[in-house]
Amino acid sequence: NTASITNKPVSFSNSPEIQHSGLPPLVSALKASAEENAATFHFPGHNRGHAAPASMTQLIGIRPYVHDLPELPELDNLFCPQGPILEAQTKAAKLFGSSETWFLVGGTTCGIQAAIMSTCSPGEFLILPRNCHLSAISAMVLSGAVPKYIVPDYKNDWDIAGGVTPLQVIQILIYTTTL
Repeated sequence: NTASITNKPVSFSNSPEIQHSGLPPLVSALKASAEENAATFHFPGHNRGHAAPASMTQLIGIRPYVHDLPELPELDNLFCPQGPILEAQTKAAKLFGSSETWFLVGGTTCGIQAAIMSTCSPGEFLILPRNCHLSAISAMVLSGAVPKYIVPDYKNDWDIAGGVTPLQVIQILIYTTTL
């Protein structure tokens, strides 16, 4: 059995067969790519489940691996989107009521750092719970923001830290503005 390899044009989510699926643009593109009968020589190396660890496929099956795909040409480019990612970001922006939306490329840490570094200037105060994520602290160091910590309410019955109360925020705002 020999198969010929052809350079077929990349199809994005605005193609008719994907557009009529009723699914979000990026989900449609992932679904279409996962359904292709194609050899995979890219990361992740579990080959759409066929090379996933047996211990995992016995536990959760092969399905979670089928759609775990990297940036393939037909899935668009996260750094310069022109297809389904761009379409999904545009739809998300409309849904959020914003002029533009970008998807994260570095997980929650990247998002927290981007949020703080894009809104805080050196010397400005940032109110945070004392148990905030480490990425918030690193973003303050990088942005030059000054932390104003609030100790979160503690839930004794659950033995965990709870949320910050509105009264705590008001108190720290009053304290910060009187400095």
